[in-house]
Amino acid sequence: MGVKGTRQYNPAWHIALDLPHQLVVSECIARAALGREESRGGHTRDDFAKMSPEWRQVNLICYAEGNGVRVEKQALPTIPQELVTLFDSSELSKYMTQAELDSIAQGTA
Repeated sequence: MGVKGTRQYNPAWHIALDLPHQLVVSECIARAALGREESRGGHTRDDFAKMSPEWRQVNLICYAEGNGVRVEKQALPTIPQELVTLFDSSELSKYMTQAELDSIAQGTA
């Protein structure tokens, strides 16, 4: 890849420098999306069309390693009851299964 001109006020120069990092981020997004076997919020999959309570309990963390990306699961803490009450239940239903909402309502989450 080449860039004409000088570094001063040259957007192409900055794009050229950013591109390798953008490729790493793109690979992280794609690998995490493939690894997450459910649909929730803005993340939807035809092959895993429903939300899964198990996936609510983890985040996928990406690490750049050498020429590739490593994806690991990391456990999430349970949402405290005092925070849950701040949200409208119809909004929570977009991101939580009915079983999760029921356990929150019963105080067992």
